Amino acid sequence: MTDLLGRRLDEVLPLLKQQGIEPVIVYTTAPGKEERDGSLRVIRVKGNELTVACFPDGMPE
Repeated sequence: MTDLLGRRLDEVLPLLKQQGIEPVIVYTTAPGKEERDGSLRVIRVKGNELTVACFPDGMPE
């Protein structure tokens, strides 16, 4: 499942559902940063647990 790393969560969930896998999703953020502005991406896979973090979309201004 390491091919899921870096992919958007909304892309990964349907793929896993097709395989009959119900992942446990763990959300993480940088210390002191609570808002989620951007896309949730998979940054860690451990068994059926996916750790996701928010990354900004598009090009920086």
